[in-house]
Amino acid sequence: NLTSDFREVASLHASLPAGSPIIGVNAHSGSDAWTESENVDFFARALEASDGCELPTVSHETHRARALCCPFVTARLLAAVPRLRLTSDFSHWVLKCERLLDAPAESELLRETIAPAVDHLHARIGTPQQPQVADVEAASVRGAAERFYSFWTEVWTAAQRRSLSRRDFTATVEYGPVELSDAGEYVGYTPVDAALQPVAPRPHDETLRVSAAALRQRFELWHADLSAQKLVL
Repeated sequence: NLTSDFREVASLHASLPAGSPIIGVNAHSGSDAWTESENVDFFARALEASDGCELPTVSHETHRARALCCPFVTARLLAAVPRLRLTSDFSHWVLKCERLLDAPAESELLRETIAPAVDHLHARIGTPQQPQVADVEAASVRGAAERFYSFWTEVWTAAQRRSLSRRDFTATVEYGPVELSDAGEYVGYTPVDAALQPVAPRPHDETLRVSAAALRQRFELWHADLSAQKLVL
C-alpha cells in the first residue's frame, strides 16, 4: 500500500505542468504491534520504494500506534536504518510516555539521536495527559510549552548543522478541530466542555494563525541568535 501511494504521489508530482507544489511527503508508517525486526524490514523496503519513485523527501511521522511511537524504539530503528528520516510530532511521544521527556538521558537522546533525523515538524503542543492544549499561552501549560520550544530549537539547530545537505526544513502548525463520530460522540483533539463546545480562547482558524505567527517568530529569534553567535566566533 505504501509503495502504491508513493507511486501515485510521484506521478502527480511529475505531471504538473507549472511545477509541483509538493515539497515533501509525510508517511504514517508501520505499527507498534509489529516486532522491531518487522519494522526494520518495512522501513528498509519503504526507502527502496521511495528511492525508485523519485519523490521529494519522504519522512515518517512519530505517531502513537505507529512504528515510531516512542523515542526509544525510534532511536533503535534509526540505528538499524540510518537513512530513515522523521516527521517529528513531539505531542504523541509526550502523551504516550506520560512525561515531558526532559530527564538528562532522555534529553540527550532527543538532542543527539532524534533531532538530527528530523526533516519536518508537526508543531502542536500537548502535555503528558493531553494530545493538545486549548491555549498554549496559559500559565498552567507554560512548562510543557517551553519543553516543546526547547526541543524544536534543538531540531532547528541540528538541521542547520547539516547544511551541506541543502535540505529545506519545514514545519506545519497542527491544531485539530472538534471531531464527532457518526454516533455524535467526541473523537477529536480539541478540548471541549460538557456540551461538546471547544474551550479554546479563540476560533480554530485564529488559533492556527496565531500559532503559526508565534512559531515563525521563535524561529526568527533563534536564527538571529545563531547569526550573532557566528559573528562573535
